[in-house]
Amino acid sequence: MQADPSDDELLIRDDAEAFAVFYSRHHDAVHRFFARRVAHDRAADLTAETFASALVARRRYVPGATPAAGWLYAIAARRLIDAQRRDLADMRRRESLVASISAGAHGASMPIGDELELGLLRHLPPDQRDALRARFVEDRPYSEIAAYAGASEASIRQRVSRGLSRLRGPLRVYRAAQQLAREDRYFRYGGGHYQALEAIAPRSPLDCSAAASLVLRRAGLLPAGHAWTSAELARHWGQPGEGRYVTLWAGQGHVWLEFKLDSDHGERFDPTPSRLAPHTPWLTPSCGTKTDVGPRRWPGL
Repeated sequence: MQADPSDDELLIRDDAEAFAVFYSRHHDAVHRFFARRVAHDRAADLTAETFASALVARRRYVPGATPAAGWLYAIAARRLIDAQRRDLADMRRRESLVASISAGAHGASMPIGDELELGLLRHLPPDQRDALRARFVEDRPYSEIAAYAGASEASIRQRVSRGLSRLRGPLRVYRAAQQLAREDRYFRYGGGHYQALEAIAPRSPLDCSAAASLVLRRAGLLPAGHAWTSAELARHWGQPGEGRYVTLWAGQGHVWLEFKLDSDHGERFDPTPSRLAPHTPWLTPSCGTKTDVGPRRWPGL
């Protein structure tokens, strides 16, 4: 009875079937390696990237120098590091974008390209979207954009200005949520409900409705005063329905903010700890379930 080929033998054979056997032999273990470190959908992507890299690198594989499994996991570790670096770069670009638009920056150095990556331009009128893309992504001067569009330079500048103004609203709320999420606070039922929002100390604990109220107050979407309860927010804040970029989900006993700055993904601002994840950050990629809450939106957001 012929023994199964070793990993070394599979890697040095220059045929697709041999690598397919190697792939089947190690796929599940590599996927588990990533699944313990990243979200499920990203684990699948990184697993695929690892084996694609291994398929190319196997021509340089030398049997005996390193066990085949160790060689494969070294590739997986590099793919994980690359993904983490991309995430960090994306986070820094997003923070730069938020700071730039919220501050009203109109210079040519404004990182509007990241804005396209976030999907924020998708709801703008076509003339504003095209003007922003030409000015900040393609770095074209206003005079050239105007000539191509058959419009005056003043008209193009107005389109850019109006487009940026539309984007500042949702980003102002998102920036306020980012800031509060980083203030090293912790959750406490009823926290923040017995003093004016402006008077809450920098590290005082908050509950979900006080945290949401403080974000909205800092974004200029709630009057000065005490925190609103979740029921008050559910009945009286903004208008019924989901927003384009920002939605407040509120009910009798819970409230949280959902951001859809990216056309494919959402983020949830919610300080309430999960029983299964008591140390969950206040701003997370998952928007979670929407049981017993209804949507509220602010006009234009």
